[in-house]
Amino acid sequence: METKANYPELMSDYRVKPVLVKGLGASYSELALEVEKTISEMGKDMLPLLKKHFDPKGKKEAVRCLNVIENIGGAEENDFYIEQLENAEKDVRKALIYALRHDERNIDKLIELTKTEKGKFKAAALAALAKFDCEKSAAFFGEYVKKKPVEVIKTMNQVSSKWSSELTARIIDELLVDDKGNKITLSQSADVKNVKLKAKTDFYELNAALWGKWGEVIEKIYREYEDKDKSPQMSVRLGDTIIVTGDESLKELATELNSKSKLKGHYDYAETVARLLGKEDNTDWFKKKAHELKLKSALDDKAVHNSFFTRVLRMVEFKDGKHVLTVGHYDDTTEMWEYITVPITQSIHAITDILIKSQSEYYNTAMGKWIDPNDKELCDKLGNYYVEQFIKKPEPYLENLIRKTNIRNVKGLARAYFSNASSISQWGGRGFFNQLLGDDDFKLAEAREIIELFRKGKLKAKFDLEDFISWVESGMK
Repeated sequence: METKANYPELMSDYRVKPVLVKGLGASYSELALEVEKTISEMGKDMLPLLKKHFDPKGKKEAVRCLNVIENIGGAEENDFYIEQLENAEKDVRKALIYALRHDERNIDKLIELTKTEKGKFKAAALAALAKFDCEKSAAFFGEYVKKKPVEVIKTMNQVSSKWSSELTARIIDELLVDDKGNKITLSQSADVKNVKLKAKTDFYELNAALWGKWGEVIEKIYREYEDKDKSPQMSVRLGDTIIVTGDESLKELATELNSKSKLKGHYDYAETVARLLGKEDNTDWFKKKAHELKLKSALDDKAVHNSFFTRVLRMVEFKDGKHVLTVGHYDDTTEMWEYITVPITQSIHAITDILIKSQSEYYNTAMGKWIDPNDKELCDKLGNYYVEQFIKKPEPYLENLIRKTNIRNVKGLARAYFSNASSISQWGGRGFFNQLLGDDDFKLAEAREIIELFRKGKLKAKFDLEDFISWVESGMK
């Protein structure tokens, strides 16, 4: 991983490639996942090695190998998936069935597999079929749901389309019957301790199925839901769906629900997402929200940290040349998280100005992910703000954020660092100056100032001053 970071060109050496592929079987999962990501980024040249290495009767390593083939080849490798399926076993078989979702020509084969396969293999075939946004897939589920509504509702949490939205709304309505045969509401089903559904499902599965769904029938479900326990589940589901679909009507719904007297504030997550992705300038709304939280934080110091407003802001980052909002979604079939990323439409400068005025450590870390190294105005703005905060209270995380902004030759940082500690090790003092951004003359001047302050007794930390002096006078090397 260090080699990839420092010498990325070595990854494409012909001697390294076969070893990388073998690395998919690393027992250390973090390394195996990094290898998977690395090979996926290397493109089609890696496919022959991957196919040669693939074992249809293998275990986790084979599944990872298939993941990379899918990431690189997608539908173009459909013949390979079908060919390997014939001899595949266990989790590799499940993964190959699910890989058929890349090509609509597999619909008939997948329908056949729903009849011949059982358990997790059948579930994979259903999940793959649901991914197709076409009449044939919609028609299949329209019939299948008559016999197996619970199987279908479990499958709907992984798909986003018009037909699946309409079908999900219908299934939820049909399944809202308690174990005594009484028709109930989705709100009542949320009381899982006292209310049991007749079918073998529950509120959480019905709620999960709303992911990625839109349209009037879906909006009706949100409007009729009474959030009695102030649970964030419906708000999070709505917010994530706005990210996935970009649906303008759902954005309006989020604002509408969050402004209702009974629900006010319950849909903060959804409305914050909607505002970040809104077409109009929502700066005034962000000002108002930040001000409300600042007032609350006077009574509760965790108010900002615990707010869904802040949670959404933490999901914003600078990536691939733009500021984006990223949300994770768990794929039940692959048992892995997938990430959906969309560009925000609001001015990151305007929001940064608002959060700087609010001065919260919880906002500080969020804004650290927004730093665009090519945006000097933003770097200077955040760099100077972080410096101001560090001088008041020298926290290590602020030190890291200051370096990230690449702001240089900033006076006062060294004094703040040495003033705040009761004891500083030999390597702690040297380490600080080694990481301090600035030219040699600046760093030398700052170090000499620290020496002078210690000599005058203005700095009280326990510190080996003589060793530090020797290091500074030797050129700080």
